[in-house]
This record gives sequence, C-alpha cells and structure tokens, in this order.
Amino acid sequence: MTPLAEERGGIIAKFLGLLLVLGILATAALYVYGKNQQPLSADGVHVATSGGGRQSGQIPVTPGQSVYVATIVRNDGPLPVTLEGLAPVEASATDAYIPISMQLGDGKTPAPAGDFAPPSLDAHTGIGVVITYAINTNLDCARFDDGPTEPAPLAPMPIKLSTYGVDTTQTLGVPGPPMVEGLTKTTCERAVR
Repeated sequence: MTPLAEERGGIIAKFLGLLLVLGILATAALYVYGKNQQPLSADGVHVATSGGGRQSGQIPVTPGQSVYVATIVRNDGPLPVTLEGLAPVEASATDAYIPISMQLGDGKTPAPAGDFAPPSLDAHTGIGVVITYAINTNLDCARFDDGPTEPAPLAPMPIKLSTYGVDTTQTLGVPGPPMVEGLTKTTCERAVR
C-alpha cells in the first residue's frame, strides 16, 4: 500500500469514528430530553357528570358518579410527541375524584367518544381529549369532620407520552373551574360505599 492510500484510509476511519461519536452523543441528548421534557399543556375545560348536565360551579360528590372533563392537550415543545394514555394515578387520600381513562374528543363536548388510539402531536399542535374521573375508593374519610372542607380542584391528569420511543409522564392540572364541593365525613362515607 502506498503512503497516500494509507493516509486516505486513516482519514476515512477518523471521519467514521467522529460520526459514530456524534451519533452516540445525539442519541444520549435525545434520551435525556425525552425523559425530562414537560411539553404538554391543557387549554380550556368543559365538565359534565354522569348525573346529567354540564358543571360550571361545584361538582357534587355523589356515589357512583363519573365526571367527564373535555380539554385540548397541546404540545408546546419543539419535538413531536405521542400521547400514550393515562399513567398510573397517585391520588391523594383527600382527592374525591381520580382520573380513570382518557379518550379522544373534540375538546369541548364532555362525553367519551370511543376507544383511545395513541395520537401523535407535532410541535405546537393540540388534540381534544375527554378524561373520565370516578370516585376515589381510597378516600380517607377519617380525615374529614362534620364541617365541609373548602372546594378543591379535580386531581391532576397523569399523561404518558413518548418522543422517538423515549417514554415519560407529565402531570397536568385541570385548568380553571369547576371545583369539587367540600367534603364532610358523612358525604365521604356515603360516596365510597
């Protein structure tokens, strides 16, 4: 082999090695970004209960009642994401209602529209969803007394999402009213029976 051919082979090997290192660094950066990103936001809320009618004030705590929350979930981040559904809920012992399912919707009509198929959201786009809440059967009624507590917001929505195969979870608060009516020990015990 001539010295020129050896030199070209060395340059190509160094170039390929540099490309490999850059590829590994880019993959690591994407993984770290994907695990730590919080690109979602909820825009507006429309609420109804299985007991009938839309709610704009306070949501009553009623045994067996479901609460449907329609909202637009937006991807405010720079990369596309896929909504994978609800993550396991870590509800507080004082949350009257907890999220149990997520379905697609128009973002305005608080009625489940069918099965959930994971949608992909490009950067700076949104999609309508309906989150169904049910009574938290793990409510700790001993924490309440005879006087009602202050009205409280609905429990946050834990959403699983992925970016280029990297999974993470983001918890979104339910924006704005309505609030869940204050609980007493009696209303709590009646709700969880």
